Amino acid sequence: MKPVHYIVLNRPDIGDAYHRYSLNGLYEQAMISSIIGPENNPEQWTATVQTRNGVEFLSSSAEHRNRSDWVPADWTFDDVRHCWLAPEEDETVVGAPKTAPQMTPRLKASDIPSPESNERYMTWRARVYREVQDIKEYPESADLMKTVWAARSL
Repeated sequence: MKPVHYIVLNRPDIGDAYHRYSLNGLYEQAMISSIIGPENNPEQWTATVQTRNGVEFLSSSAEHRNRSDWVPADWTFDDVRHCWLAPEEDETVVGAPKTAPQMTPRLKASDIPSPESNERYMTWRARVYREVQDIKEYPESADLMKTVWAARSL
């Protein structure tokens, strides 16, 4: 998404969805209900937005910089940069190689060493973390360790 600094909105169509964040922080979405403007100059227009609380007005001459300004529904507000982000145009590079996602091998219960007789849990756990490389990277490792510990011979 690219930041939008000085915004001149194109003339919307009737039925287009617009949104904003109200002054009390709530997300509000509305629909364009009417548009007026000269036919030969599409850059000048005024529209009404039908909201739950009534009718509000939009104009091509208003600057849309604030979080509480009405903008098209596919725009997002960046809290870090304090600006609206318009959806990106197609900026893909032609002929750019596509990389395949890296598949992480799954961890199995057989990969985890069994507890030795009379070995305490914390001692066994420390040994597992030493012997099994990168076990903390697997999201299912805690469940597998619990299963192996419960299946130990007493």
